[in-house]
Amino acid sequence: MPRRETGGPGRGPRSSAARPGPNATERALRLLGSRALTLRQLEQALLRKGVPRAELEAALARVKELGYIDDAEVARGRAQRRVGKGEAPRLVARRLRAQGVPAETARAAAEEAAAGASEDALAAQALRQKLRGRPPGGPREKQRLARALIAKGHRPAAVAKALGLDETVEALDDGIDEDR
Repeated sequence: MPRRETGGPGRGPRSSAARPGPNATERALRLLGSRALTLRQLEQALLRKGVPRAELEAALARVKELGYIDDAEVARGRAQRRVGKGEAPRLVARRLRAQGVPAETARAAAEEAAAGASEDALAAQALRQKLRGRPPGGPREKQRLARALIAKGHRPAAVAKALGLDETVEALDDGIDEDR
């Protein structure tokens, strides 16, 4: 005798109809529950999940209305972390812009994270973090450190000064773009 599929004792046959998935606003809230996102990042994530454009616009408007999206706050938090890890404010601002933060907001967040410290002071601080209290080794290690700090957005002149290199440090910054 064939078995009858049931949803359990006394529940009747199982429904073959799939439960409807979450709507766009619910998806947006779930994404924001796991980490802070900029408006553009949230939009891109919802598009990747296949949310139709009309639903997407309504969901973004609702999430903004509820106050769950604040690009300036996201920018401040990310700038604090990145500058704290030794990145130069100008690189931090550029990365924030790439994440959809408006240019002025990104610049202000990076400057706030730098807390008024000069580029030379920030490069020296990043060097101290890398060295963890020990003095730099020979020329090869200094070259490696210089490349690492320049990759973190510090100006070559500030890096040379932090490393105590005797070269004419002003000449090192020639050709460096301010917006880099």
